[in-house]
Amino acid sequence: MPSMLIERPKILVGEELTTANILLEDGKIKEISKLKPTSTPDSKIKADRLIALPGMIDAHVHLRDLEFSYKETFETGTQAAAAGGCTTVLDMPNTRPPTTTSGRLGEKISQAEGRLYSNVAFQASLTTDLTELSRMAKQGAIAFKLYLNKALQTFDSSDQLSLRTALQGAKENGALVTIHAENGDMIRQIQQQNVARGRTSVRDFLNAHPPQAEVTSVRMVVGMSREIGVRIHICHITLPASVKLVRATPGASCEASAQHLLLNRAAFRKFGTLAICVPPIRTEVARRELWTMFRKGDVDILASDHAPHTLQEKTQTNAFQAASGIPGLETSLPLMLTQISRGKLSWRRLVDAAATRPAQIFHLTKKGALEEGFDADIVLINPKAKSTIDPKNFVSKAKYTPFKGFRCTGTATHTIVNGVLVAQNGKIVGPPAGKITRAA
Repeated sequence: MPSMLIERPKILVGEELTTANILLEDGKIKEISKLKPTSTPDSKIKADRLIALPGMIDAHVHLRDLEFSYKETFETGTQAAAAGGCTTVLDMPNTRPPTTTSGRLGEKISQAEGRLYSNVAFQASLTTDLTELSRMAKQGAIAFKLYLNKALQTFDSSDQLSLRTALQGAKENGALVTIHAENGDMIRQIQQQNVARGRTSVRDFLNAHPPQAEVTSVRMVVGMSREIGVRIHICHITLPASVKLVRATPGASCEASAQHLLLNRAAFRKFGTLAICVPPIRTEVARRELWTMFRKGDVDILASDHAPHTLQEKTQTNAFQAASGIPGLETSLPLMLTQISRGKLSWRRLVDAAATRPAQIFHLTKKGALEEGFDADIVLINPKAKSTIDPKNFVSKAKYTPFKGFRCTGTATHTIVNGVLVAQNGKIVGPPAGKITRAA
């Protein structure tokens, strides 16, 4: 594999930015030094006005593909990741067919090989079939997803005995359980009542996903995780009360998405069902508190919950029929860089939330930091570049976002995956250099 020299970028050392040279060889970071290497590299990137960061790791991505290829494919999804500065993504199991067995996990891995522009690790669905759970763990499933909202069920998660069995099986296999923490029975009951009364507006949808649906689910599952001793990770957390429950639980972590950190319910007045996601975007009071917790590190990581759909699926008169999800692979990083430019976020916190902590939580070895011997997954940042978010320019198939029109400061100029330049200035310029990443 050709060598590459990244010349004189700024790198983060502690809380300070300092100039260094980064030499890449054989897909690894060979050397980080103030001095130029004595050997002649095969290629160079002049980066004296750029900042080099470890490639972003997005722990919550729906790459779709298979029977959902019309929404997104392994190619378009990982190209969107690379364009957005992401070098590793964790794919969710609610595809069609869903990733519920070792056979289906093997099929997904086989289908993805050779088609990836960022590294990909696959999550599988949590199951009470402990033989299958063990097989999927041995295949390298990075985590096991539990949908308490019952969006994908391999068992009745409201049955405490079944849930305990599945969580115990995860513990015995040393696996992490990622959780969509909303009370599905509560949501379904309110939704059915609203639909029966002809109440199907966005406001009715939001009322069917009340804060207590999240908080009660988080409280229940963290309590069970403490009893069993299994590691859990709460996905797309939206409420300060939920974060406090996670922080009080050993072995628990959580993530937040840009839409919950930066938007409030005013987004629905402008974008309607295009802004629908679950859990939903909350009030401004909740958003401000969640942002403070994220900035302090009480919310462990940033994850996009990239969830692409067609515009037809998103724009429905009946809000309950509108597909839930927002694409985020190409917006998360510029939105956070903008917060840095405004003095509301530090470089260290961004790296910790979007690279270092995800690598630690999901046991991604040799990733998440700029260190000699680590994988050469690197993003170069122009911190002063100005841009306006326009979904028509997305690499992803999903051409919509409630961040449309947002003016950003800071962008990814180069994304290097396993030592190969894959994306430059939002365009794909390199080959599918991504690899399947498995649990250590």
